[in-house]
Amino acid sequence: MHQFYHGKLTNRVTEFPVSIQGLPTLEHQDLPHFGSNIPYHFAYVAEQFSNVDQADYVLVNTFYELEKEVVDEFSKHLPVLTVGPTIPTFYLDRRVVDDKEYGIISADNDPSTCLNWLNNKPARTATTTSFGLSNLLRLKSCQKIFKDEASDKGLVVPWTPQLEVLSSEAVGCIFSHCGWNSTLEALSLGVPIVAMPQFADQQPHAKFIQDVWKVGIRVKHDKNGLATKEEIGRCIKEVMEGETGKEIKENAMKVSNLAKAAVSEGGSSDTSLNYFISKITSSS
Repeated sequence: MHQFYHGKLTNRVTEFPVSIQGLPTLEHQDLPHFGSNIPYHFAYVAEQFSNVDQADYVLVNTFYELEKEVVDEFSKHLPVLTVGPTIPTFYLDRRVVDDKEYGIISADNDPSTCLNWLNNKPARTATTTSFGLSNLLRLKSCQKIFKDEASDKGLVVPWTPQLEVLSSEAVGCIFSHCGWNSTLEALSLGVPIVAMPQFADQQPHAKFIQDVWKVGIRVKHDKNGLATKEEIGRCIKEVMEGETGKEIKENAMKVSNLAKAAVSEGGSSDTSLNYFISKITSSS
């Protein structure tokens, strides 16, 4: 979006592939997508860069080892400090006692249903999903049908504590829309990703997941622009059981170890955060 705001790319992009310094070569399916609300939402998101060059620091929820080329390039234009992954330290280096939750809990939903179901499954045999509210509402409307026909194979719930689910020994991959929070949580916990991006920044995330970090597979759309159940099943099976899946699992664990190192004492994100705090406190 920084490139669009400063006129280095036009909306709409008509020539492919797109080359942006610090990023891999991008095709049409790799660029941010804003659906029918393109003019409004695009302008809204791009506007965040209107005065970012006036900021003393730009804190980014990523870690340097994950996106070295991107961070190095954008540091030429913005005062970037990588301080992530900003997830509870229980799932990373455990430096903060009892830091296990974001502090947001759904009072209307009991997570034990999902967690107990996972606890009864063999290791690395379950696939969890991560999609938005509208998709969850559609899933909820199908919940009774699914429960009657496939209760032995799956479980549909309106909400789960995602970090607890991802850290379960039963989970072998996550089927995700590639929102950054879910992506970063999966990367941090070493969980392979089946990517089906829907909107905004999810498309470029999926590009990195499959082609750069090689920690997942992206669902392909047919000639009608649809992701079929057969294609989704193929991707899940490849990640869980295929030869490509073995490499993906190894890469996912490597990225997880890098994430933990970044937030540990002396790591890249720990160093950046300490630098930021020292500058803020000294200036005040």
